[in-house]
Amino acid sequence: MSSTRHAMPRLKSLALLAFALAGALPAHAAADDPECGAAELAVLGRELRIDHFVPGPADFGQDANGVVVASSCRKSPDDPRLTLAAVAWDAHAEDSKALVVAVIDASASLALLKDEIGEDAATQVTSGSLRLDTAPYRLAPDVRAFGVDVLPADASCGDGGSGASRTLYVREGKALRPVLQGLTMSEYRYVRGNQARCVSDPRQAETAIVEDFKVSIGLGVPGKGGWRDLVLTGTSKRSDHKPGRRPLHVHVRYGGGGYPLDTFQQAWTAWRK
Repeated sequence: MSSTRHAMPRLKSLALLAFALAGALPAHAAADDPECGAAELAVLGRELRIDHFVPGPADFGQDANGVVVASSCRKSPDDPRLTLAAVAWDAHAEDSKALVVAVIDASASLALLKDEIGEDAATQVTSGSLRLDTAPYRLAPDVRAFGVDVLPADASCGDGGSGASRTLYVREGKALRPVLQGLTMSEYRYVRGNQARCVSDPRQAETAIVEDFKVSIGLGVPGKGGWRDLVLTGTSKRSDHKPGRRPLHVHVRYGGGGYPLDTFQQAWTAWRK
């Protein structure tokens, strides 16, 4: 089992980002992404052999023993008979929630991957923490990926934080394989001041200046084995309307079974300094 403790880093906040693809590909993941219904949860509960695989009272469920804490389901763009699902549940593990990502039909799971999402005191997985991204990631001939964003709630006070962490999956028979793991789609930092609940002087919040950083994913030219490069573009915007930084563009080639992010992370860190 792969570990989201590395694939999806511990997250701190910020709202969902607008998702743009450099090749003018539209976003297909609304902020009101629908939660999974009883039928989808029943299929996954049987596959996982977990009883009470439904939301509990804390998440407006009717089952006092329900274990599901967050879910997102969307019809597959390529085959509306299939449903893409991401569900997090309480497996009673310390500092984490269990995660399953799956492709299901009306009666069975066709492809499935189990994982986990790390938590800490400031970042907790709650209802609304999962979002499916069905933008047309046509990475190679006959290969289309879909994304899962993880957005833990944030109650911390600091000089900045991070937004959604995105992982892209491709289906291979009865398995799902992550090919891009834990890409942080946004960050922010306070250039001056902080949010109202984090400062004693209201003027520090009223005059606060925030710089937002966003990442978009584009598709480049085909490379090894017909797999397209990913073009990761960073942009920045300040709340005081001063000019942002020059955009950052990094091409990431497919290799070793996925898209490694080391080079992008180094460039991203240097660009934000």
